[in-house]
Amino acid sequence: MAERVGTLIVGGGIAGCALAHYLAEEGETDILLVEADELGSGSTGGSFGGVRQQFSTPLEIELSRRGLEFWRTAERVFDSPVPWHQNGYLFMSGNADIVAKLAEAAKLQRSMGLTDVDVLDVEQIKELTPWVGTDGLLGATYTPHDGKVTPTDGVSALAKAARARGVRIREHWDLKSLEKSGSGWRVAGPEVVDAGRVVLCTGYWSSDLLRAFGLELTIHPVPLYAAITEPALAGQLVPLTIDLDTGLLIERESGGLLIAVLLEENPPGYGHAQMLDNYADLARVRAPSIVDVRIAKHVVANVDLGGDGHPYVGEVEDGLWMIAGFGGHGVMHAPPVAQLLAKIIAGRPDPTLDISSLSPWRKPGAASEWMVASKKG
Repeated sequence: MAERVGTLIVGGGIAGCALAHYLAEEGETDILLVEADELGSGSTGGSFGGVRQQFSTPLEIELSRRGLEFWRTAERVFDSPVPWHQNGYLFMSGNADIVAKLAEAAKLQRSMGLTDVDVLDVEQIKELTPWVGTDGLLGATYTPHDGKVTPTDGVSALAKAARARGVRIREHWDLKSLEKSGSGWRVAGPEVVDAGRVVLCTGYWSSDLLRAFGLELTIHPVPLYAAITEPALAGQLVPLTIDLDTGLLIERESGGLLIAVLLEENPPGYGHAQMLDNYADLARVRAPSIVDVRIAKHVVANVDLGGDGHPYVGEVEDGLWMIAGFGGHGVMHAPPVAQLLAKIIAGRPDPTLDISSLSPWRKPGAASEWMVASKKG
């Protein structure tokens, strides 16, 4: 006999846990969330946890505004430990076209009420972050009230809140098949579940899962190789700093730093050794005082890249929904998007923000978000 549930959520990352909580908050009952491994063990767990307002399209900026509010208030709202680290965000470039686009995006951000966006010249960059090597730079944008979080803190808080509203959660539940069954869906895993509706919150696995339903998504995992250093730049401000010309990333990680080089695709055979060689070459110009910083730990995360910089959110078929493909921005955007989707599923869409443009069936070439954190030069 198959188990029967009202809603089956597949995927226990930040998107799935947020959706479970917000669906229950909307009054939906009989919700089961299943996760193939452990909660937050996919791209959510590997995320650097940056939360920023610097985007270039109105929708992404509004999602950022809501995401910032979620993370800044999560500890109080959920009565759970969700520390917020306000280190700021710094995008910089020596490419005149990119600097102009950064300034244009800052103007749009300000027009939408995000007023703490600073456009910096080279002297201002030196004043803000003396450790940055400014040779060749032309400008930057800086948002001092952005920051970073530990993504799994949010997963734990949302899962706790969902359980308190009656959501059941099962880990180590690996999806084997998904097919239409009458007016609902039959899902096979360790056991068979018949669900009235299914929501796939499956990150970079979504492309393979949804190909059978006629969707050709471009979401795929790209390993992001990074390293955590021993203590460095003591007493100095270290925003989450990205050189858009090279992909060099430096951010504060406790007393040390997290360093990486963000690429749209890794070259063949790429790994930590190549990344650290690349980092050293780039840091000689952009961060000369920390070229030889000692490495304490290697880390790797799989980022869900692909698409146009916007997630895929909406109904795939009657009773089959999805929310995935955030392009590395799921930690900051998945909570507000999940809340919006929960309202749509419950039949009470949010009148203040239309996310129909995120439909998984949208045509390629729709408005794209260029401020995805990777090399632009």
